[in-house]
Amino acid sequence: MSTYLHRPRPDLIPGDPGPWSIVSFAREAQGAQLVGRGGRRRATAAALLSDSAPEIPLDRPGLDATLGLAGAGALRLVAFHREGARALYFEDGGAILRGIHTRVIRRWAMPNLDVGAPEYPEVDPAAALAAPSPPALLVEPVDGEVVAPGGRVSAAPVKHGRLFGVAFLRLPERTLVRFIGGASCAAWTEDGQTLAFGGDWGVIVAVPAEG
Repeated sequence: MSTYLHRPRPDLIPGDPGPWSIVSFAREAQGAQLVGRGGRRRATAAALLSDSAPEIPLDRPGLDATLGLAGAGALRLVAFHREGARALYFEDGGAILRGIHTRVIRRWAMPNLDVGAPEYPEVDPAAALAAPSPPALLVEPVDGEVVAPGGRVSAAPVKHGRLFGVAFLRLPERTLVRFIGGASCAAWTEDGQTLAFGGDWGVIVAVPAEG
């Protein structure tokens, strides 16, 4: 089981608003000044904000913590980095998070996403990634779908019109547990207790809220 010690993050709001959310960058408080001393613009904090249920033609029971996986129940956001990823993979037993983006492979050391040296392959590694699927196809496994350890939950990138995000599905029923709007990808550690999700905006790491 993951036993990471996460340092406090002023650039991250840790709360989980529920099963239907969207990645956003929020002010620390209503009316907060976004320009700091010296006239430099303050960075806003990454967060998940509550959103309406997505238009996906599946049953939507929502969160179920009894599945025992990060993301199936309530989450606590614990780390954030602003370099983007369109695919994510944990390596070295969960010690390293690898991210693929246009023309670059990025690596971060867990648990706090400390930045490692990037690679710039001659062939664009993002070119081989599967495109997000239309929501109507989620009744069956789709390209780019990632199955969590234990096989009870999967994460599938979805795009159709203005709908864009990652759908988390309970298996084998293929019902909707969670949807994170604005995300492009997700990955779990081998024990399923740490979830990473990302997009062009960056990468967030989360753990079960009760953990």
